[in-house]
Parts: sequence; structure tokens; C-alpha cells
Amino acid sequence: RQIQSESNRIWQHNVVVQEADDGSTALAAVRTELAFGRSFDIILIDFVMSRMNGPEAVRALRIELGFTGTILGITGNALPKELTIFQESGVDEVLIKPLSKANLLAAFHKHLQKNEEYNDQQQHSAV
Repeated sequence: RQIQSESNRIWQHNVVVQEADDGSTALAAVRTELAFGRSFDIILIDFVMSRMNGPEAVRALRIELGFTGTILGITGNALPKELTIFQESGVDEVLIKPLSKANLLAAFHKHLQKNEEYNDQQQHSAV
């Protein structure tokens, strides 16, 4: 909720945040959005979750659902092995907890800007 209000204030866009308690719920939410022809700009996913952990969920998002958008992984464990597992699952970036508001918003901005540049390129190449 803090992310939503801060994002709205900084970027002056309507940012909608959808929460999921675990990887399975996140996967179902993305599946639903895709079924309606919509998607998420950024998915923020924790490494440790019940039922389906972050890396498992990311692999399913990428492979089963074909999600190509930005996925930011979050972990409280900065061990190289855990970071590698997350990176190999398909996240675009791994953020280490505790997250500062500034670092989180900087990651959002960087990836949203990258997504906008990609979309601009696609529009120009389609014309």
C-alpha cells in the first residue's frame, strides 16, 4: 500500500498494486490478467513464500505463462547461491532486504523506463 501511494505521488500515475500471499496466488493473478488481455508492468516477488517459493513462481511465470514483463526478486539472504537461484529462475533484478523506499522506487523507475523504451521501439518498428 505504501508503494502504491508513493508511486502515485512521484510519477503522478494511477498505480494499482495487487497483493498475493504466495507464489501460487501470484501465478493465478497473472493468469487471470493475461486471460483478459492485460498484464502487469512489474512483478515484485519474495524468495521465501509458502506453497510455491519465488524462484518456482518466476519459472512458472516465464515458462508456463510466457510472461515477458519485469520481475523483481526480493530476498533477505544475500548469499551468492540464493542470488544465483533467483537470477537463474528469470528475475530481472534481485533486491536485498531490508529495502529502502528510495532503492525500491529507483528499481521501479529503471525498469518502467526500460519497458517504455522497449514499447516505443516496438511501435516504431511496427509502423
